[in-house]
Parts: sequence; C-alpha cells; structure tokens
Amino acid sequence: MKLFNKNIFIALVCIAIALPAFTLKAQDAKEIIIKVDSVENFTYDSSVRKFKFSSCRYEISGGRLKCKAKPRITIIENIHKDKLVGPRKKDANSLDMVISPIVDRGTNMLVWKKADQDENDFWLYLPALGKVKRVASSSDGGETGSVFGTEFSIEDVSPRKIKDYTYKIVGETTFNKRPVWKIQSTPTAARSKKTFYSKVISYIDKERFIIMKDELYNRQGKIFKQLITKKVENIEGVWIVTKSSMINLTSRRITNYDILSITFDVDIDDEFFTIRAMTDFAYREKQMDSYRSQLKALK
Repeated sequence: MKLFNKNIFIALVCIAIALPAFTLKAQDAKEIIIKVDSVENFTYDSSVRKFKFSSCRYEISGGRLKCKAKPRITIIENIHKDKLVGPRKKDANSLDMVISPIVDRGTNMLVWKKADQDENDFWLYLPALGKVKRVASSSDGGETGSVFGTEFSIEDVSPRKIKDYTYKIVGETTFNKRPVWKIQSTPTAARSKKTFYSKVISYIDKERFIIMKDELYNRQGKIFKQLITKKVENIEGVWIVTKSSMINLTSRRITNYDILSITFDVDIDDEFFTIRAMTDFAYREKQMDSYRSQLKALK
C-alpha cells in the first residue's frame, strides 16, 4: 500500500512538472502567431503596390515544377489603407484594379475588413456587365471563388483572425536555409463551419516572423494547397513577401505572385474605397496618377 502511494506521488509530481511545459508550449505557439500578425498587419498604415499573377497548369520534370503551357499573366494595382480602432484592432480597406490583359482592364475588387466583424465584405466590378456584384467571403465550408482566375481563393487572401483558431507547435526544422517553427492552426468549432480548410501548418521564420510556407488541408484532412514564399525583402523598414507561389495539388495548377513596385504610408483618400472608385474610370485614374508617382520599382 505504501509502495502504491509512493508511486502515485511520483506520478503526480511528474504531471505537475510536465503541465507547465505543455501550457508554455501552447502559449508560445499563440505568441508566435501574434508576432506574425504584427509583422503582417501592424508595421505600416497604407500601401500602394503593383504586382503580377502568373498562372498555369504544371508538371514535374526532373524534380522541378514547370508550366505545361504559356502562363496567363495578370497585372494588378492595389491600394490599401488601415485604420486603428483599438488595441491590436484595425479596420482595413483595399481596392485591386486589373490593368492587364487589356480584355480584363477595369475589373476591380473592393474589400472592407472590419475588426469587429467575422466576415469581410467583397465587391467585384466587371466592366463588360457594367455593374458591381457582392462576393461571399465564406461558403459554408465549401471553397470560395477564385481571385481574378488564379489559384488564390477569396478565403486565401482573407487574413485569418487569431481568435478563430487554436495553435500548437508541431515541429522545428529549416526551410530554404531558414530555421522555422511548424505551427498548426486548427479552426474553432464556429470557424470550422465556414472555412474550407480543416487545418493549416505554417512554417514560420524564427528571426523575421514571416510565414515561409503554408500547408492547407481540406475538410477531409488531405493536403489541398501549398503557399510557398520565394523571396522576402526589407523595404522602407518593412519585412514583406515579394514573391510567392500558390500550388493547387488537386488541380495541378500554380499561381506565382510577384510584386513589381511598392511604397508604404501614402496619404490615401477614404473615398477611394467606395463603389465610385470601382465604376468611375476618370475619377479613379486621376487619383491613381498621384499614387503611382510614389511607387518604387523592385529589382
């Protein structure tokens, strides 16, 4: 009996020692994600950028991924502005404007992101139809629509809110010669009803707190897409991903994202994030002329 009690005592001591370590590890995972959020969303208040999407069906040859045919190129200008509404809380507006190919020129997407709102507001303007269409940012667990015909979905370009997920460190490794944490983000019960992804495993740079790779798993638990960071640069004191690739492992299609020019903390008129800017070409171009003049080309 004494021996039994002694064994129980030893076991309880071991559990007591281990519990803080488990709690700390779980807390560390969330703290890492908070730092990633700070780098992505709290290092500048506005930006103007010009970027390129390059999409194609791919094949793997000689261990390398390459396009099977000429890729479809889309050039887009983006205006973005944040507004601080509380501690670590921001509202954000952005407008994406297609400038090439010529057949799609004038197609625009307006996004309003509210800190106190679960879903973002998306509007799409198609000049051929001459009207603005509301776009759903979630699809009751189904995959949301594509962004300008790329492998990026509406959900992919909508920042994940920290409160909507639980986090744990599932490993440490190196990726592209950078030491990284592997952190699994699992949607809460409420979020899981709306997201297409059952979990995301992120490879996070230990020094810069940049996501170097995302593995996105569908609702059946199978890896569906990979978002891979190809280049990170420090521009005007801001760490930012300037080249990345979204690989759809099911459709075997890839979209490469490449920032061509960018600038930060530009004074942007709030009226630019309205339906008027989407539909009024003369107004939009007049405003854009002043914003474009501040762009800095990347090498």
